[in-house]
Parts: sequence; structure tokens; C-alpha cells
Amino acid sequence: MSKYSLLFQILNHLEEFENNSGKKSIEEFALYLKDKVLASKSSFKEENFDFSKKENHDYKKFEEVEFSTLLTNLYRFAKHYLKKAFKNRAFKSVDEFSFLASLIKEESLLKSELINRHLLEISTGSEVLRRLIKDKLIYEYKDPDDGRAKRVALTKDGYAEITKAFAEMYKVAHIVKGNLNDDEMHQAILIFKKLSFFHWDIHDEDKDSDLDDIYNKYVKNND
Repeated sequence: MSKYSLLFQILNHLEEFENNSGKKSIEEFALYLKDKVLASKSSFKEENFDFSKKENHDYKKFEEVEFSTLLTNLYRFAKHYLKKAFKNRAFKSVDEFSFLASLIKEESLLKSELINRHLLEISTGSEVLRRLIKDKLIYEYKDPDDGRAKRVALTKDGYAEITKAFAEMYKVAHIVKGNLNDDEMHQAILIFKKLSFFHWDIHDEDKDSDLDDIYNKYVKNND
């Protein structure tokens, strides 16, 4: 066996990855390779499932539905803990915290850039920004490269509020992690990253497409 046989196998997978996804991220390729080589596909095929049969109307028997329900519940649990964390802060919502946290990393961002980064509609994101500006946690100014656009940045009060919140957020993060051990946590992060890449592709390319179009393009045609 050639000493380069493993490299040739990797190159074959790399070519397939780039041809199918058009991506060039090493992190995405690592997740793709792990899934391609190690993951076993379910024997269930949707095209062989007869939705017209009465006994198949129980949506709970779909693992995909159970997964989505569990994920939604975890998000609601996290929101419950976050409300407690925000009790003594000048901001009260997850979106407000997220905007402030992004600005402590980036110093300033375009309004539209900040809203899009957190997957909010323009109207909803603009309302979050208005509240933060009103409470003097951020301020806005004209972008030096585009007079029509506006950037936002933290005020001194905003910086103080977000840094005070980090200790409470650390507690929330550990509570949300729950009883997962280190290996389980690592696997969960890999799985959520893979899902995140998948949904960011849809968000960037087909955010405004119909549900059927998204389903056919990203799910059904890739089974």
C-alpha cells in the first residue's frame, strides 16, 4: 500500500466536498469528513412513507419532529435562566444582550450588519437598537465611508452593563450545559456547528424563498 494512500482518500473527499458545497472552510470540511466517514444514515426513507395512511398521522414518530421539539424546549429553558440573569441589568432581552456583546468584540458595526448577524428582521432589530439608544447603552453615528449608512457602538454605560453581565452569563451557560460530560459537550458543539453551517447557507442564499423550495433544494434533493 502506498504511503500516500490515506492522502489520496482525503483528496477524493475534499474534491467531492468542494464540488457539492462550494465551501472552502477547513472547519466545515472536517465536519463533512466526520459525517461522511463515520456517520451511519437512517434506514428510514421519506419517499417510502405513506402519509395518506391513518396510522402514519402521528407526527411524534418522526425523529426530526422530536429533535425540533427538544431543541425548541432547550431554547425556552435557556430564556428562563437568562431572564434571571438580566434581572438587575439595564437591558432585559436576549437580543439586547447579544447586540451589546457583539459590540464589545467589534467596537462598532453597521446597523444592518448587526441586525443580520443575529438573524432578526430589520423592523425587529431596529426596535432593539432604538431601545438601546434610548437607554444610552449604545450610540449611533454616520459611517465615514458611506454617509447614508449608520454605525453603532457602545457607550461607557453600555460597556459597564455588558461586562457586569458576563459573570451571570457564565452561570447560565453552565446551567444550560446541564449534566453533559466533556466528551458529550464536544460532540454537541460539533453537531450544532454542522447545523449552523447548514442554516446559514439557507439564510444567505434562500432566506426569502418558499418553504417548499427550501425543503426541495436543501433536504429532499440531498437525501
